[in-house]
Amino acid sequence: ENYPEIVCSYDIACQYSKNITSRFGKHFPSCEKAISNMRFHVPKLHGHGHSEDCRYEFSFDYASNVGRTHGERIESGWAEGNLAGPSTREMNAGHRHETLSCFYNEWNWQQTIRLG
Repeated sequence: ENYPEIVCSYDIACQYSKNITSRFGKHFPSCEKAISNMRFHVPKLHGHGHSEDCRYEFSFDYASNVGRTHGERIESGWAEGNLAGPSTREMNAGHRHETLSCFYNEWNWQQTIRLG
């Protein structure tokens, strides 16, 4: 079975990726082949805190098929997401989950329409 190549951007991808295939193989054997086709990179702003060897091996700058990706996009919504905190603080878990889902669905939609 052919799996598409998946690129994972994670602050500590250099450490997280070391044994991920064996860990998934042990606990989720059906996912092992898909996981083995993943590539891990450290987001550009986080790379400065890593060793020089790590920056070369895990940088988006030297990765193929990722374009000019910086790997930080997922974190850009946190500042806006934090604004929802006070209004959801006293909600029960179900209402909070639903409200935050609506909030992030709208945020994702706004990001999509701004692409054009």
